[in-house]
Amino acid sequence: CRRYASLCRAVDADSTAVVPSVMFDTRNGSAWYMPGGQSTLATIVRDAGGKYIFGDDEHSGSIPLSFESVFDRGQEADVWLIRYSSPYSLTLSQLRDTYAPYAKFKAFRESNVYGCNNRDLLFYEETPFHPERLLHDFVKIFRPQALAQEQPTEELRYFQPVPPGW
Repeated sequence: CRRYASLCRAVDADSTAVVPSVMFDTRNGSAWYMPGGQSTLATIVRDAGGKYIFGDDEHSGSIPLSFESVFDRGQEADVWLIRYSSPYSLTLSQLRDTYAPYAKFKAFRESNVYGCNNRDLLFYEETPFHPERLLHDFVKIFRPQALAQEQPTEELRYFQPVPPGW
């Protein structure tokens, strides 16, 4: 897709940017299901100029991990992307109330958490056929300066900043 390639070129041209580390989702029961390092999500994170915390993993599907494994690699992650389904928008206070140790992550402390409420969005229906839309969100979150030439600036489609809600 031309749009995907164009976004990748914009990221590559942005040589002054820092490469943020990125983590996904939340734990589900006793396991935290993270995308594998060879998954589509991990690839799109790399193409958007980010560094996925499990990028060295060899799986293409989800990998079940303990909280401790995720915390070990993700405690200093710059960006936290959470996919969820709820009639209500997620807030940081709800996230902390759900599981207090979430508040120990750097992305949480610095309010750099983005949520994608699958109840309201067609994330799973659209992204397999339009990865450029997800790439645009990731570039806008990780490397917004790479999109400075966009006229007018496109809004985030799937992921939105998670408000404090204190």
